[in-house]
Amino acid sequence: MKKGTILGMVSLFFLISVSLGGAVQAADKVTLMLNWFYVGDHSPYFVATEKGWYKDENLEVNIVPGKGSGDVVKKIDVGSAEFGIVDVGVLIVARAQDAKVKVVSQLFDKSPYCMWMWKDSGINSIKDLVGKKIGAPPGDAQRTIFPALAAANGIDASKVTFVNIGAEAKQSALASKQVDVVFDFYSGAPFYYKALGQDKVKYMMFADNGVDVYSNALVVTDKYAKENGPLIKRFVRASLKGWEFTLKNPEEAIDILAKYRTEIDKSLMLANLKLIIDLWRTDRYKNNGLGWVDDKKMADSIKIISQYRDIKVEMKSSEVYTNEFLTKIALPIPVN
Repeated sequence: MKKGTILGMVSLFFLISVSLGGAVQAADKVTLMLNWFYVGDHSPYFVATEKGWYKDENLEVNIVPGKGSGDVVKKIDVGSAEFGIVDVGVLIVARAQDAKVKVVSQLFDKSPYCMWMWKDSGINSIKDLVGKKIGAPPGDAQRTIFPALAAANGIDASKVTFVNIGAEAKQSALASKQVDVVFDFYSGAPFYYKALGQDKVKYMMFADNGVDVYSNALVVTDKYAKENGPLIKRFVRASLKGWEFTLKNPEEAIDILAKYRTEIDKSLMLANLKLIIDLWRTDRYKNNGLGWVDDKKMADSIKIISQYRDIKVEMKSSEVYTNEFLTKIALPIPVN
């Protein structure tokens, strides 16, 4: 064999080797901004990190805490993070005020909006709220859409008295009986039970009483969605794999969260997460896969926000979300 031929074959072998594995593409670095400090329903993203699912998608994900949906949606809009967790009601209002942010995967399919009261309060239905005092911050999302809940249950919203309290004062206001009811998330149950006694307090959910609006979702900017479709699909797929695992293995998910966030109370976070799992047990997710957004429910959410948030909201549901980045991942737990 001629020397030139041998050199040519060596060169060809080298090029093939490089193309097959010699050149490693750098991971895409992105930031996920959570909606709040670290709680049980943030564990799936640490699961995806621990199990290597982000790495498998050639992603390096920096997970940072947020300061509420209102703050997160603003930071996503200006590019402080690529991905965020935001309440859909807050997102709708932000879009009405020209923020260009949209949902790329729903998280809680059932609304976590809830009200808490004493078991001996005599409040057993929405109709029993007439003449009662409800404690809530002035801008509270649940307070804002309470008229929709009242209308759905045939009561006059003006027959209920609202008392302004801080978000951090909900439990103390209920404990002192300054108010009869407070609004909070369903997933806050472990904290109410610990502070006030599980045998003494109870709850009623908005979703079980005629108002089931969309809540927490993964969001990006419109521009990022247009320019980074394949990356978004990889991120959403790995994140929902984290949720798939977490829904089946909540104890291990909390163990993983505690590995990364040693300050958490594992027992409280596990109780919190197990309640969050209930918000994923829906026929929509059973039929369509995790993260799927129902157009009618989104349209209804926009309608309710538009009617009761005292803000002009003119947008199509298709402007608020897209299902194009979802890879179908089946609901791994039974609906009932």
